[in-house]
Amino acid sequence: MNLYMPHSPSRWLPVTLAILLAACSHKVEVTVTEARVRTLVAQVTESGTIQPAVEVPIAPDISGEVTAIHVREGDYVKRGQLLFEIRPDNYQAALEQSNASVNSARAEVSNTEAGILSARNQLVQDSIQHQRQLLLFKEKVVSEQEYQQAQLRWQLSQASYQAALQSRQAAFYRSQSAAASMRQSLDQLNRTRVYASMEGTVTFLKLELGQRVVGTGMMAGTEVIKIADLSEMDVQVLVNENDIVRLHMGDSAQVEVDAYRSRRFRGKVVEIAYSAEKQELGTSDQITNYAVKVRMLRESYAQDSTLMRQLKAHESPFRPGMSAVVHIYTERAENVVSVPIQAVTVSRNPAADKSKDDAPTVVFLYDKATQTVKSQPVKTGTSDDTYIQVTTGLKAGDTVVSGPFSVIEKVLQDGMEVSILPEGNLPAQQAKSPAP
Repeated sequence: MNLYMPHSPSRWLPVTLAILLAACSHKVEVTVTEARVRTLVAQVTESGTIQPAVEVPIAPDISGEVTAIHVREGDYVKRGQLLFEIRPDNYQAALEQSNASVNSARAEVSNTEAGILSARNQLVQDSIQHQRQLLLFKEKVVSEQEYQQAQLRWQLSQASYQAALQSRQAAFYRSQSAAASMRQSLDQLNRTRVYASMEGTVTFLKLELGQRVVGTGMMAGTEVIKIADLSEMDVQVLVNENDIVRLHMGDSAQVEVDAYRSRRFRGKVVEIAYSAEKQELGTSDQITNYAVKVRMLRESYAQDSTLMRQLKAHESPFRPGMSAVVHIYTERAENVVSVPIQAVTVSRNPAADKSKDDAPTVVFLYDKATQTVKSQPVKTGTSDDTYIQVTTGLKAGDTVVSGPFSVIEKVLQDGMEVSILPEGNLPAQQAKSPAP
């Protein structure tokens, strides 16, 4: 194929070669750093809300109208202190009715006792008469008919006596039932006065005079008061299923409370749920989280006079519902070789991918003499927000490519020439990336 060129080819050849050489001589710009020995602390960070370590909701056991309220929200109450009262009229009437039933049952028991005495006397009399008629019948003094009549009266007296005994037993059980009903009525009357079940602060009060409340006897009652121990506070967070396996009871934590942004508080994990809380995202997707409670250590704030000013011994500077961020420290690696997280990527070598079930992780070593890079398989361990431990494949002092991550992940190849870009010139969005 012939190409028309308005000028001699010899005039354009040097320019074309210069462009090609310039294109071929362009080097990828990267940043490098040395692998160093560091102490790494792995952590799980989640946000949550502050709640009292112990909080007891109070609902009345009976239904009725509130006639008196003896506390306000924020009051400190003792165990057994009267909180509020419910109108007792109906329960007082029920108690009086039950009391009358008990008295009636007791009178019935007394009547049956008298009936037993009468039946016993009649039985004795008929028994004696039966014995007399038997002797006379044997001596042919009385007829057989007279003897049989005496025998029948004696048998009837025996049956009457047994019936009287059974009546007394039935009357006794009825009196027991009436007494139980009276105790129940008395208990319900006593429950018109609601007392505190623990010592603490009233953190919730949804109650007004004249309000009708529903008791918990047959259904979920009206929760009207909450009492909490504010001397110990927890931060409840939801931890993803991928991170929950890294947490253990007693793990230390750092808590940042939104209301006190300039301060950091210490804590520890005191509860890890076994039941998951699932949040549906769509028809098939869902997020699985587990509730974790982190106890805020009182010694981390009790000596702060600014925080504890005007607070009592049973109080803390935190209120239920406050927002907080928790950093739970799950693992610590002392004096280990580490590199920036973004320096580690997955090998793109097809042969390596086929030789193992999982593609190996690699870093790119930088050779200063040749200004080239070479992939180096490594194994990783603990990581924090910035660095990741390299257990095998590197030693302290080795120079590795640390960014940009997009170049490390998609561009670099073994033997590729690179030019070093100062760390400060690396775009912020490329400075970090998630750990592999």
